[in-house]
This record gives sequence, C-alpha cells and structure tokens, in this order.
Amino acid sequence: MKKIAFFTLLFAGLFIAERTQAQKSASFRQQKPEETAFMNMLHQQLFDALPHTYKNWATAKEDLNFDATKYWCRDPGSWSICNGFILKTIGINDAWTMDWQVDFTMPDEEMGPLVSGVVSSIKDFTNAPQVAAAIKSAAKSKLSIFIVANLYITGTNSSTALTYCSKTPPVPLSIPVPTTLALKGLRSAECPIMDGGSVSLHGNYYDDAIVFLGKPVVAKKTENTSDGLNTTRYEIAFDRTKIGRLAVQNVVITFKGDSADIDEAIKLINWQKLSDLIAK
Repeated sequence: MKKIAFFTLLFAGLFIAERTQAQKSASFRQQKPEETAFMNMLHQQLFDALPHTYKNWATAKEDLNFDATKYWCRDPGSWSICNGFILKTIGINDAWTMDWQVDFTMPDEEMGPLVSGVVSSIKDFTNAPQVAAAIKSAAKSKLSIFIVANLYITGTNSSTALTYCSKTPPVPLSIPVPTTLALKGLRSAECPIMDGGSVSLHGNYYDDAIVFLGKPVVAKKTENTSDGLNTTRYEIAFDRTKIGRLAVQNVVITFKGDSADIDEAIKLINWQKLSDLIAK
C-alpha cells in the first residue's frame, strides 16, 4: 500500500510540474472565451459547408467532437497539460486560422476493374502518349476537398498551387457566389509523366482546382516543371492591420480529383454559407 501511495504522489507531482511548465511556456497563453467561441463557430461552419458523402465512395474518418480548447493538443495524451492554451502569436503575428479536409475513395470492387482495365489497354509500354492516356483514365478513384479560413501566408513559394499540363490552360469555374479566383487545372496525356527515360506507371494525373473568397490574389508565380507541367502559385491577400480581430478575411478551397468529380463536388458545397463567413 505504501508503494502505491508513493507512486501515486510521484505521478501527481510530475503532472503538476508538467502543467506548470506548460502554463509558463513562452509560446502559449490561455485562450480567451471569445476566441474559443469564434474557433468553434468557424470550424462548425466550415464542416457544415462541405459534403460528407459522395456517390457510394468511402469517406475518411472525421473527428466530430471538435473542441477549440484542445485545438493545440492534437495528441489526446497531452490534453491534460495544454487544454485551453493557444499560441501567444495568434492575433498578433498569426491569424485565427481554421481548416478542414474531406477525402473520398472509390470502393475496391469498382477500383479493381478500373485499374485492371487500364493495364490491359496498354499495348505498347514504350508509347508515351498511350501509356499516359491509360493512366489518366484511371485517375478518377479519389476526391479530396480542403478548406481553410483566414489563410495568412506571405510569398508565393508557399502559397496555394495549381498544377496543370502546359498544353491545357486552367479552366474558369462557375461558382454561385462572388470569388476572386476560381480555376481548375487539368492534367493531360499530352504531358506524359516520365520516370527516367520511360513513362511512369505511377504518375499523378489527378486534376486540381482552387477557389478564393473574400480577398484578391496579390501575387502569382508560374514555374515550368518537368514533364511539360506548369505550377502556378497564388497568394491571397490578408489585411495585417486587422489581424487582431475575430473575423474571417478570406476562405480558400482546393480540390484534387478527376475533373468531372471536381465539378460534381462544387455543386455539393454550400457556397453561400462560406460567403456569409467573410467579414463585410
């Protein structure tokens, strides 16, 4: 019994010491109630605006128990020492940013025949256009949608990227609310993805799309990458003078999937809800 009491006291002492250390950390401070309420609201709005089912496809597991007081405690084991804390730089040098992502995958019983059909359709593995066209036709089994509010990144090197075949320029998207950028980048068999001297059988031929709400594009940089692909990086504006306000300045949505699936996903998003988030 004495040993149990000793270890209990030891554990309690370590717990208190760890919590005290966290509270005194130079990087964190206690969240304010209005911050917690804002982040909880923002997460819920982003979550509600996105689709969570698509066709009969499988959906990656989503955490439905979001709590802003644990936002900086991604590991449940650390909740006891960081619950209710927030980075000190938030509201000063960093924005109250919130993001969410949904991923959909075609069922195995459909994906299997799709892939095997592609492989059997290739008659000449040295024929780059033929191989590229076959692999491109199979790049339609996944769909990802990523959304972020209050994106504050300066410099085009780390800004939102759109990659597309140089022979198929980006296509404008029709969005039912005002946007400052709405483009879809298409990958094509006209830009075969190579691996050494031969066409890669694992090349990424999924299409991309970007939508900006609230703030304009302030910088743009295009790079010619290998295999005839272009990557254009877009930087969205953020008013640094208003960083201390609990308000949404911009919303960025990106898509990755087959062009047709991206078009269908756009129809499933509650664009008005996202547009209404933007501070007027």
